[in-house]
Amino acid sequence: MSEDATNPVDVEDDAVLDQPEVEVEADETADIDAEETEGEAEEAPPEDDTEEIERDGVKYRIPKALKDDLLRQADYTRKTQEVAETRRALEMQAQSLTQQAQLAEATLEHRTNLKLVEQQLATFQNTDWSAYSAQYGADATAAAMASWQQYRDAQAELSSAITRAEGETRAISERNAANAIAQAEAQLSREIEGWGVEYLSSLAAYASKEFGVSPQELRESVINPDGTPDTRTIKVLARLHKAETELATLKAQQTKAQQASKQAAVTPAKPVGQRAGGYKPGLNDDLPADEWLRRRNAALAKRDR
Repeated sequence: MSEDATNPVDVEDDAVLDQPEVEVEADETADIDAEETEGEAEEAPPEDDTEEIERDGVKYRIPKALKDDLLRQADYTRKTQEVAETRRALEMQAQSLTQQAQLAEATLEHRTNLKLVEQQLATFQNTDWSAYSAQYGADATAAAMASWQQYRDAQAELSSAITRAEGETRAISERNAANAIAQAEAQLSREIEGWGVEYLSSLAAYASKEFGVSPQELRESVINPDGTPDTRTIKVLARLHKAETELATLKAQQTKAQQASKQAAVTPAKPVGQRAGGYKPGLNDDLPADEWLRRRNAALAKRDR
């Protein structure tokens, strides 16, 4: 075989070597897109990790992670305040009961002494001091008159003490009633939605109209004999009033719907495309002759214009 014969392997290698070099250009578009994506990622606003809450009418923005802790703290604070208020109310109630017991005991003692004094004064009633002096002498008469005057002074003093004790007892009762009403209103405001002066006024009118309960009786119903608050009557009335109001509203809606249904059954439905006071628009064979002619003339006049 001749040495000049073509070597297939050499030919293939030469063909490959003779091909022009192709430069691999970087994908500039991909780089630009990547840069834009990175820029957008950098410029994108961070996720809002806060939440708005309201305290005493003022709004605050806090981290979401703290919301549950703040709510628990607020609930704990509220319950602590309620316990403290209840404790103060009980202490005041105990103090009032002690004062009332002391006043009652003192008043009973004063009345007992007053009865004894009045019995002694009765022995001097209708006494003829001139005859007494003539019979027992001037010294005995003076001593008897001094005793009579002492009993009179004791009577006045005991009567004044009883009046003061009754006044203090009445003041304590009024103060206990005011405290009981305040505690009842605080409790009702937490348990009844919309509680307030207008709500109480409407409830009092309802109680008076339906059950003959006067506003004073309704007010006294929240005070127990021992001066503690009692909201049971108010809550029963409130629930009953709400139920009857909702029932009346529902009946009114049903009546309105029934009336509308009856009206719809009496009044035929207006055909689609039909004018309110006549026939379908345009020229058609359903029109009376005079209406068809009027519309035809109107269309011709419009076309001539």
